[in-house]
Amino acid sequence: MPLPPAADQHPAGGPLAAALAAVAAVANDPQALARVTKALACDGQGGDASGATSLPDTSIVVDDDSSGVVPNQKGEHMPRYYGPYRHGEKWRILIRVPGQKQQVHGTYETEDETKRELRRLRIAARKLNGPTVSQALDRYATQLQTNGLREHSIDTTLYRLRKLFNPVASLPLAALTPSQAKELFAKLMDWSVDTRRNALAEAKTFCRRAKLNGWTEADLLDEVTGEGKRKRGKAKLTKDEAKKYLDKCRDLATDPKQAEAAIAASIPLLLGYRVSEVIDRQVRDLDEGGTVLRVSRAKSQAGIRAQELPGWFQPLIASLTMGKEPTDRIFNHDRSWLLHQVKRICRLAGVPEISAHGLRGTHADLCLHAHVTALAVSQALGHTSTEVTFGHYADRGIVDQQQHAQALSVLATTVPSHQN
Repeated sequence: MPLPPAADQHPAGGPLAAALAAVAAVANDPQALARVTKALACDGQGGDASGATSLPDTSIVVDDDSSGVVPNQKGEHMPRYYGPYRHGEKWRILIRVPGQKQQVHGTYETEDETKRELRRLRIAARKLNGPTVSQALDRYATQLQTNGLREHSIDTTLYRLRKLFNPVASLPLAALTPSQAKELFAKLMDWSVDTRRNALAEAKTFCRRAKLNGWTEADLLDEVTGEGKRKRGKAKLTKDEAKKYLDKCRDLATDPKQAEAAIAASIPLLLGYRVSEVIDRQVRDLDEGGTVLRVSRAKSQAGIRAQELPGWFQPLIASLTMGKEPTDRIFNHDRSWLLHQVKRICRLAGVPEISAHGLRGTHADLCLHAHVTALAVSQALGHTSTEVTFGHYADRGIVDQQQHAQALSVLATTVPSHQN
């Protein structure tokens, strides 16, 4: 196969365009592949591949492995570069191509020069072989599924990541620089502080995973910090409002057309369960003769728990399991359905329209008012610590008030040591 023209013979588009255009034609020619990769290594650097010019702001390195090759997006294999290796008074870079013996790619005067050249060659190889941002996100989603993350959580994470990286979705992930990633995040000004900070945390996790997977060597978002104050907790119902809400749920549960919605919308308030924990419940989770509703799978060990159901509620939820298999879901709906039902019933009950998250917070406050310990409330909500409970759900002031009232009662019953 004839070699493609040298990169400097392509004035239109520059050496990068010439190299990319030649890749398809030289996939099986080791010498031509080496030339194409060299052209990419030089592209945009204002010099040759000797390492005489400065490095880009992000160094992307292809990790070595036992095979010595990396499959490109078409499943083919591209060359791998190794080094630096001392050779007498000089230094060498070796190249390994599938089906070929390892060869000397070049010899250099100093170790530093060799490292610069090796880095540029590897950057070029990464640009040719690595996944695009969109492909990397697809692979990341598969990894999350393999790790057992919930489908809804994966969808939410991928929605945020795709919106963040959408302007560069078709570009190789390895070509993305930290400054570019920072600019992308800065554009998400239409999101709330909480959403932006959550998205940043998810994006950092993705970028770290991408680096571990060898899709990039850049620390893309490590220097980006979340700004703005997070909101703590959601709007909650008072004692009287919670009673009105629950009374409306019990009333609606007598209507066959509305019973399912009313029963589902009662659970975050009665048991403190998350929306996903309500929606995901199977018939088999209604345990101990229908007196207990279990959460058998959660995002943390603390989330795996069982709560006893009020006596009046047991026959209502049991009626929804009739004719279903043990592994069938009790509520055959998605999260948005339950979120909508909670707000609808709030309107019907004439109480402030709060979220299901707010009902969990109301559950926590009611338990504390009933002198349930903070630890027990935290466990009921599936939290790993009471700090999470008080930081986002329960009102710490309730405990303080109870302790103050207890102190006053002790003082009130104290007998004076002397009388005037």
